[in-house]
Amino acid sequence: MKTNVKVGIIIVVLFAAAATVWTLVRNGSDGRVESATVGSPSLVKPQPGTVTVGIDAPAVLEPYRSIVIRSTVGGRLEYVSPTGSTVNEGEVVARFDPREADAKVARSRIDVAEAALSLDRSKRNFDKATTAFAESQELFAIGAVTRERLDAARDSLADAEHAVKSAELSLEKARLSLDVVLREREALVVRAPYPGVVVTAAVAPGDSVGANSTLITIADLSRLRVIAEIDEYDIVRIKTGMSAEVTVDAVSGRDGSPPSFSSVVDAISPTARIVSNISVFTVSAVIENETGSLRPGMTADLSVLIARDRGLVVPSRTVTTVRGRSYIDVFVDGEPETRRIEIGANDGVNVVVLEGLDENDRVVAPSTVGIEVLSVAPPTPETSSSVIPMSVPGTSSGGTSGGGGGGGRQ
Repeated sequence: MKTNVKVGIIIVVLFAAAATVWTLVRNGSDGRVESATVGSPSLVKPQPGTVTVGIDAPAVLEPYRSIVIRSTVGGRLEYVSPTGSTVNEGEVVARFDPREADAKVARSRIDVAEAALSLDRSKRNFDKATTAFAESQELFAIGAVTRERLDAARDSLADAEHAVKSAELSLEKARLSLDVVLREREALVVRAPYPGVVVTAAVAPGDSVGANSTLITIADLSRLRVIAEIDEYDIVRIKTGMSAEVTVDAVSGRDGSPPSFSSVVDAISPTARIVSNISVFTVSAVIENETGSLRPGMTADLSVLIARDRGLVVPSRTVTTVRGRSYIDVFVDGEPETRRIEIGANDGVNVVVLEGLDENDRVVAPSTVGIEVLSVAPPTPETSSSVIPMSVPGTSSGGTSGGGGGGGRQ
């Protein structure tokens, strides 16, 4: 008898729970939210939107390219481009006193002339020796001269030939020396290899410097390289060619907010360096500096786009993935129904469902509040999409690694 009473009570309780669920589902279509027992699931309405997953890191601006110009010769400087000056390709940026070099060139030209005269004299002597040897051969043939006379004429011809070759080498040596001093004189004038700005001048006019001394540093600031450090856990998700956004807080755009520059990841360091016992890699992107308002050394924020998808957005906690396949529970006819779905970008808070879900479906999600039938107003087109800010170990700034972004709807 007691057993029958207990069974009756259970049936009544189940009937009441079913009635409560039906009432809440019906009320949910009117936009009202009601709670039931603690620990029950919640019902979520999918929303059209976009979820963007990115990795954020603090960065610093560096010149796109720079070169340290060193002297190839020594001497006293007559002119040096001052720090901050803008130079064009081929423009003179430094010049040495040419007087000593001019004297070397003059002496080398004299050496070349003397070597040419010596060669000319040796050739004349060779011609004479050739004629004398020919005559000695004719006289020896008729017995007019001895063999000793013939051999002496042959030796004189050989010596004359040797003298010609020696004079030719001396002339070549003098010409090479002249080329060297001419190049040294040309090196007294230093020109810019490409357009840029003189960022540092290590010397000043009147200074005497030796060969291989640092003169100036020229940087190309028409573009800037954005350098960021990414830890070893996030670097595996980044590849060259990925889209990136760069924000520089130090400058303001037309509306007063920091401007954003579109770019791509153009380089990733092949090896890591240790910062605070954490391996970090260098990631770089290049941005244009058309206005010249950006300067090397400014700080920036680099956001690398990992994924971006548009579709029906639901909370990430509503999706279960097993062996690469994703599933979601949909509330149908008062009962949850499991469906297989295809998902896109997932920022840890929201996920985009690409296939397998309809906008009018109600998705079942675990909750500690109760059954919630949500009727959410249509999303506004200008709502920003979600981005995961990632921290950079070893740096003093940056977001919290693995943190979730916003609603992800637009």
